[in-house]
This record gives sequence, C-alpha cells and structure tokens, in this order.
Amino acid sequence: MRPWVIGLFLLSLVGVALILIGGTALIAVGVACMGVAAVGAVSLAFFIVGRSEDDARAQEEAARSETRPEGPGDADGRLTSRRPPRSRGDT
Repeated sequence: MRPWVIGLFLLSLVGVALILIGGTALIAVGVACMGVAAVGAVSLAFFIVGRSEDDARAQEEAARSETRPEGPGDADGRLTSRRPPRSRGDT
C-alpha cells in the first residue's frame, strides 16, 4: 500500500515540476501526470475502504458462526414459517 502512495505522490511532484518548467508540451504532460495521480489517489482510497469493509465482514461472519445457536430452522439459520395457509375468501 505504501509504495502506491509514494508512487502517486512522486507522479504528482513530476507533474508540478513539468508545469513549472513551462512549454506547451511539458505543461500538457504535467497536467496529465497530475490527473493520473489524482485518479490513482481516489481509486486507492476506494480500494482501502472496500478492503476494510471486507475485513470487517469476515470478522463479523466468523463471530456469528462461533455463536450461532443450534435450533429449529434451515441451514442458513432462519426459522421456518408457522403461519396458517392464507384465506382466499372463498370458504
């Protein structure tokens, strides 16, 4: 994770340096480097959030499977329905 952050930071520094040097082509390449670094930073943030949610979900599932009571119901832990059949009004 850390190498990605360092790489994006260095890419943005290269972009700033190219913009400061000047010249039409260098400014365009510098802006492109800054844009790629910005998109990479946002993507990395979403990746970090998603990974932490996956870790939390796995921990929650592990805790739930350890404390799951054995009782009536299906294999997924849901209770079976005990409602009487629905009346259609024709009786």
